[in-house]
Amino acid sequence: MIWTLIISILIFYGILIVVNIPAPLIGLNFESGQTPRLWYAPPGYVIPIIWFVLFTLLGIGRYNLIQTEFGNYQWWLFGLAFLCATYAYYTLGLAKMTNISALWFGLFGNIVVILFTALVIYKLLPISKTVAFMTLPVIVWTTFASLIVIGELKLEKLI
Repeated sequence: MIWTLIISILIFYGILIVVNIPAPLIGLNFESGQTPRLWYAPPGYVIPIIWFVLFTLLGIGRYNLIQTEFGNYQWWLFGLAFLCATYAYYTLGLAKMTNISALWFGLFGNIVVILFTALVIYKLLPISKTVAFMTLPVIVWTTFASLIVIGELKLEKLI
């Protein structure tokens, strides 16, 4: 039983890592070591830690779902994980292709993540309140990240 939990968490870590391995190889790099420009923005090293915590929750959620007859609902969590893991591609990648600020793609991407997470919670709530509530921190973090992006857009005088 404990191995099933560990494997569930490792699957989500695998999604996060494997999806992002090609990003730097194709020139999609976030600024590293840069001091945050906004007083409420966390240092860069905190962001991957937060995502590993969020993906841990998704893995635990998957484990809880496969223990029930509603194991097929785990695909909602996988979809959310892939959407979140592809952040570099739909921000930096689209910015590179269009010469539009990555901040705009980040903001719109965050809105999509928030809406999709709300849909996942809506789908999971009747099945497992625990799993639905374990997914809620994705909305909390992404909303906070959106506030950071809006602040950066204001600093860049893009809004």
